[in-house]
Amino acid sequence: MRGIRRRLVIGLSLLGISLLSGIGGESVRADDLADIQQAFEADIRLFNGQDPTAFTATAHEHVVLFGPLSPFAVEGKAAIQQLVQDYFTNHDYVKWRSVNAKFLVIETSGLAWGHYTVREQPRVGPRRILHGRYTFTYAKEENKWLVVALDFSPL
Repeated sequence: MRGIRRRLVIGLSLLGISLLSGIGGESVRADDLADIQQAFEADIRLFNGQDPTAFTATAHEHVVLFGPLSPFAVEGKAAIQQLVQDYFTNHDYVKWRSVNAKFLVIETSGLAWGHYTVREQPRVGPRRILHGRYTFTYAKEENKWLVVALDFSPL
């Protein structure tokens, strides 16, 4: 009886270990973190160049944006492009800067987060400096990192 119990415990332990090692699916490549960082930096360069494709060049078709430019979630690449274009149309100058950028990859999900500073000169009104927090959420699809959600929270 003792031997059977011992074999059963060992067998269940090995089964548990093998099941847990299977959790996680696709492994994380060493350069996934660098890929997300490059995608993030490219989006910021586009934005600072006042390119309306900012945030959509590396975006999933159904990307969602939450932030101060709209009281509601903005859904889809085309809607975000239009929102960004309208913002640029109403400003002579916009410069977005990331402060303390952090990056994380967990399997096929990635995050870029930190604080931001925006310097803007509206066409009408005084120059402003805005501060806030941001989160860019990425998903890996067909070996490519795509932005699936953007969140900008003013402080």
